[in-house]
Amino acid sequence: MGIRLAIIGAGSTYCPELMQGLIRRREILQIDELRLSDIDESRLNIVGEFCERVLLENGLQPRITRTTDLARALDGADFVVTQIRAGKLEARIRDEKIPLNFGLIGQETTGIGGFTNALRTIPQMEAIAAAVERYAPDAWLINFANPSGIVTEYLLNHTPLKAVGLCNLPIGAQERIAKLLGLPMEQVRLETASLNHCGAITAVYVGDENVLPALLEPSALYRASQQDEWVKNYRPIIELLGAVPNDYLQYFFYRERKLNELKSVSQTRGEVCQDIEARLLSYYADERTNTIPPMLAERGGHLYSEAAVALIASLSGAQPGHHVLDVQNKGVLDFLPENSVIETSCHVEKGRITRNPPAVRPNEVLRSLLVSVKAFETLCVRAALTGDRATALQALACNPITADLDLAAPCLEEMLEQNRSLLPRFFPS
Repeated sequence: MGIRLAIIGAGSTYCPELMQGLIRRREILQIDELRLSDIDESRLNIVGEFCERVLLENGLQPRITRTTDLARALDGADFVVTQIRAGKLEARIRDEKIPLNFGLIGQETTGIGGFTNALRTIPQMEAIAAAVERYAPDAWLINFANPSGIVTEYLLNHTPLKAVGLCNLPIGAQERIAKLLGLPMEQVRLETASLNHCGAITAVYVGDENVLPALLEPSALYRASQQDEWVKNYRPIIELLGAVPNDYLQYFFYRERKLNELKSVSQTRGEVCQDIEARLLSYYADERTNTIPPMLAERGGHLYSEAAVALIASLSGAQPGHHVLDVQNKGVLDFLPENSVIETSCHVEKGRITRNPPAVRPNEVLRSLLVSVKAFETLCVRAALTGDRATALQALACNPITADLDLAAPCLEEMLEQNRSLLPRFFPS
């Protein structure tokens, strides 16, 4: 029997990328039913119909259901992919703009913008999780909804579901490093000391050999910085950590620079994405289209479909392999609680996720950062579930990006007020 796959948030313009992943693995992954669900019926129909045309063009004909009824989408599903955006891009743009007025970085997934995103998203994930527990209790829930690590922290510590968080950044780093080494991606395995969007690659294995020390030798790093703008920009952080940083560490270690950059641009990233989405939806709505447009790459999320479908292939038993996932710590990082959600290398086979034991211990700078940001994430989940302002402010005080009460306290009040309709727990009256 084939797989029953439910996608919650299927009105996302990213959704056709998942179809690409299914097409690439059609020889090993049989999808019998594809359930597409979204609360926005208009977008669901536009994106859903386009996805159907893409699959048909490539010879795939699973039974497809498009529905706004969560129960119908989930009933008996084997895998559930969640990719919701609470408040849509309009809320993201507020997350990016409001903090700038208070001298804080405005960003989708980190700092006070990511914090507010989590406050909005977790209550909606509560409803989805309850429906999964009722209608698909044996399903694997794969969460892409941002901020993925915080949302997965909620799912794994406050629900009984088999959940795992996923992000495209680790697989993107794997691709970049594999190209540098001149090797296929599948021959490169990363070891990380990370939370989602906060951490670093501490080892790179080719077979049993860790090749990262050679890549980080001063002469090799100098040559790479002359050839690669990314390495040039991140070189001070690489040298500080003795590891390859996640892209989002620029917001932690270049705070003033990033704040000034964000203030100077004519459009926030959310506004840019709005323009791209309008063009994508216009393309998807054209009944003559049946191929993924190149402009989808402008939206971001490179290798998103590869990460998601590869994980489904491993969990189903079709193609076991190594993945970097958001899972509970369970001793991987001995300086964090057992139940804390971290982003780490795992081996995945049918119905089973095994954490790869780390061989390289992160240095003091990285450990300190991870401890602080994990406290922020844990308190963020608590604030989202309780609507308690004191807890919310404690969370912000733990995060290096927001640990200034003169800035964070008034910004928090404004962020809450501007999201009032999406945060009923903070406004019980």
